[in-house]
Amino acid sequence: MIIGAMNDPKKNVAEEIALFGEMGFDYFELTIEAPCAHPDKLMKEKKEVQDALSSYNFGVLAHMPWYFSVAHPYPPIQEAINGEFCRAFDAAVEFGAKKATLHSEFLPSGIQERQVHVAKTIENVGKLCKEAEARGLELLVENFNASSFSIKDFKQLFSEVDIGMTLDVGHAFTSDGEGLENYLAQFRKRVKHVHLHDNDRRTDQHLPLGAGKMDVARAVKELKAFYDGTITLEVHSHDRDYLRISREKLEMMWYGRKKFEENREYLQPGKKV
Repeated sequence: MIIGAMNDPKKNVAEEIALFGEMGFDYFELTIEAPCAHPDKLMKEKKEVQDALSSYNFGVLAHMPWYFSVAHPYPPIQEAINGEFCRAFDAAVEFGAKKATLHSEFLPSGIQERQVHVAKTIENVGKLCKEAEARGLELLVENFNASSFSIKDFKQLFSEVDIGMTLDVGHAFTSDGEGLENYLAQFRKRVKHVHLHDNDRRTDQHLPLGAGKMDVARAVKELKAFYDGTITLEVHSHDRDYLRISREKLEMMWYGRKKFEENREYLQPGKKV
């Protein structure tokens, strides 16, 4: 299990890397979004960002802007969005990313018929997969909720497009999230990356672990039964110390207290836990 953190796109990327490095994270998930992590901005600060990554020996995963449409009803608009996806793919490759995550469609369901919505998503995700593959990137699709893209819709997508899943545990626990156990029952072999955060089991809040009403310990136990890869803590808090606390909680749940304390002593000799 490898624990990473994602930058706040409103903050300087190199400073975010340094913050996560000092907190002891294992890798950096770069969300390529305006204003501070837009592709143009990243290229202007390329050396600074690469030096920061090198300083902490960070590998990189990439995340596309969550609000980019993948099934827009206007083809010219979708074509323009795909062009921006490709620019983000190019930026991701510049910083060594091998995997990139995009979200399922966010447009309100009333804009186009569900059948059309699903068909366009599948067609366009297939196109974006090829664009990513041409750049050496493995594209992953992330769950949000049933209104965006349901488990039934994902089953259809996976039957037509060879793509892995970024399983967002917090999203699965929202009132319209369809449940973690249902995602695992259908797609555990598709899971290539995980996002973890807490909520009140109703809305998507990205709380620190333990601050909401999710049974995080049970979720971690279910993940550990089949998965041992990258887990990004997507904790959105102005007080970034909650990110460090969440990392320690995850390590404790994953390894148990004894192993956790042994790991801490090895990495930080003499530091009290």
